[in-house]
Amino acid sequence: MTLQTLDKNLKKLLIYYLITLGIGFSLGVLYVYLNSEFSSSGMIEQYLGSESDKWNFKPKKTLQDLVSHTHEHITMFSIIFLSLGIIFLYNNTIKGFWKRFLIIEPFLSIIITFGGFFIIRYISINFSYIIMISSILMYLCFYVMLIISLYELIFLNKNKP
Repeated sequence: MTLQTLDKNLKKLLIYYLITLGIGFSLGVLYVYLNSEFSSSGMIEQYLGSESDKWNFKPKKTLQDLVSHTHEHITMFSIIFLSLGIIFLYNNTIKGFWKRFLIIEPFLSIIITFGGFFIIRYISINFSYIIMISSILMYLCFYVMLIISLYELIFLNKNKP
């Protein structure tokens, strides 16, 4: 079974699901940009707080804030990448090592990214650079799997090799 050979109704369901998932995920990326401008200093300020401007005051994240944030994100991102990974598993465009890498890597990045916020807050702000690399890898994997899956579901059909 491949994405190309799925029943027409199942293909439509997966297409609508993947488009909706892509919109939701992209809004999350936009939210990260609005809060940190994709910068190390913005990320550090998000977790260590900022008292430099009384109109733009950001308190330090508490342990409770970090646990809640991490719990929610690790749980939801695991579900997102499980569902996307299962769909992507049936693609014919990418095979072998790269298929395995794209499916497995996001789970490592989820732990590094969201667990890393504890390290930024309590150990070293320099870990922000590792989080940025980890996040970029996770987002790249998401969009590659999403685009390949949508491509096969929309443009390839079972009559083509």
